[in-house]
Amino acid sequence: MTHKNAGTGILTALAIAAAGTMSTAQAVEPMPYNDGPIKFIPSVKLSQGYDDNVDERPDDEESSNVTKVAPTFLFRAEERRNRYQFRYTPSLERYSHDSDDNRVNHRAAANSRMVFDARNRLDLGLNARRNQATLTSTNVDNEEDEGDINERFDLNGTYRFGAAAARGQFELDAGYVWNRYANHLEGGSNNQSEEYDSPRVGATFFWRVAPKTQLLIEGRYQDYDYTWDESTLDSTNMSAFVGATWRATAKTSGSVRVGQQDKEFDEAGKVDEDTTSWEAEVTWRPMNRSTVQVSTSNTLEEGSEGAAGEAFEETVEQTEYALSWSHDWDERVSSNVRLSFRDKDYLGADIVNDDRNDELTTASVGVSYAVERWLDVGIETRFKENDSTNEDAEYDRNTYFLTATLSL
Repeated sequence: MTHKNAGTGILTALAIAAAGTMSTAQAVEPMPYNDGPIKFIPSVKLSQGYDDNVDERPDDEESSNVTKVAPTFLFRAEERRNRYQFRYTPSLERYSHDSDDNRVNHRAAANSRMVFDARNRLDLGLNARRNQATLTSTNVDNEEDEGDINERFDLNGTYRFGAAAARGQFELDAGYVWNRYANHLEGGSNNQSEEYDSPRVGATFFWRVAPKTQLLIEGRYQDYDYTWDESTLDSTNMSAFVGATWRATAKTSGSVRVGQQDKEFDEAGKVDEDTTSWEAEVTWRPMNRSTVQVSTSNTLEEGSEGAAGEAFEETVEQTEYALSWSHDWDERVSSNVRLSFRDKDYLGADIVNDDRNDELTTASVGVSYAVERWLDVGIETRFKENDSTNEDAEYDRNTYFLTATLSL
């Protein structure tokens, strides 16, 4: 049984209601709750819509009406040139087709930027999340009654030495990732095989060759230490890049890095991998109201194991391309269009996913209307298509949402 007709009816009713409010509006400007040294800025996003393939299955697709409530609690503080911020966003998602997919996800982030003098700056950040996925075909096949719950902490720090207009600048960054799962640790999904600790360090030297252009050379090191005793995926990643950053005009800016990434496994029987790696992003502002962004990257990502001695893949080479365009049509109406393509090659010797390749294409369109200073309404659509050499991984998924964002 599906809910397509019910979803369409709800969307139509909400669209008519939203259209009726589009008569008086101003730009949304969230206001703080208080006027003290630490400002509290609450907001909430409400979404009602329809998902035609909740579990991203190749067949026996489950559709559902979806309700989302996502409040955001933002705290900001400033002290001279220093900035501090804490953001917490719980997200309630309710599915009409099956209460097993209902969940509350959590995201929190604490960030600071400290400017000690004209030459010394330090950025610190801690990101935490607890995210429950919808049921997958793996969950269903193993009679698991809820989606995988991932818990992750990501600590980052970046120290930069050198004045803004100096010929040379040096940047040192370090981080630590703690990745765990709260369910399905053994058998079935075997999520224990994807639990790891990962420290990393990196250094970048910038050399100014023009007033708005810098060349760079960068090195990175990252270690992956898996907590499962039977894991054979412990490894280290080494990367080296050369590149440039620029702001050619007020309309165009960007950065590009090209280099080599090597993954070496601790296990002697594993196949070490290396690839040409790159990261590039260009932003173009043809006018004040419009922004076009193009980005691409190629990296080696982590693999996974189904049981002791049985690797689904040892590593994944992932290439991504993305194009987005955001535009303010007038003081009240804005839109955002994004198209992305991700190609994944599953690598390793004697692996379950031998010669597997996935190609995921995603297109999204959003339109928002400022009803009042404190209220936006909008429409968000997303279309996903995953083509794979593994027929069980092929799927189409389309979502349609009406949204309302409220603040003080």
